[in-house]
Amino acid sequence: MDTREKIVEFFKSRGKADDLAYDTDLFKGGYINSLFALEMVLFLEETFKIKIKNKEISEKNFRTIDSIAGVVERSLQSGR
Repeated sequence: MDTREKIVEFFKSRGKADDLAYDTDLFKGGYINSLFALEMVLFLEETFKIKIKNKEISEKNFRTIDSIAGVVERSLQSGR
C-alpha cells in the first residue's frame, strides 16, 4: 500500500472518504477542518515514523491527498 492509499484509508476509517480522489480539494469538499488536520498530522507521524515541522502544516500542504503525500515523502527523504 503506497502513501496515498494509506492516507485514503485513514479518511475511510473516519467515514470521510465518499468520492475522494487524490486531487480532491479536502477543504472545499468538507473532508477536513482544523481539528481533523491535527488528527491527520498525528496519524502521519505515527504511521510513517516521521516528524512534520510546524511550517509544513499549512492549508496548501493539506489541500489534497497528493499534497499530504508530498509532505510525507519530503519528511521521509530528509530523515525527519
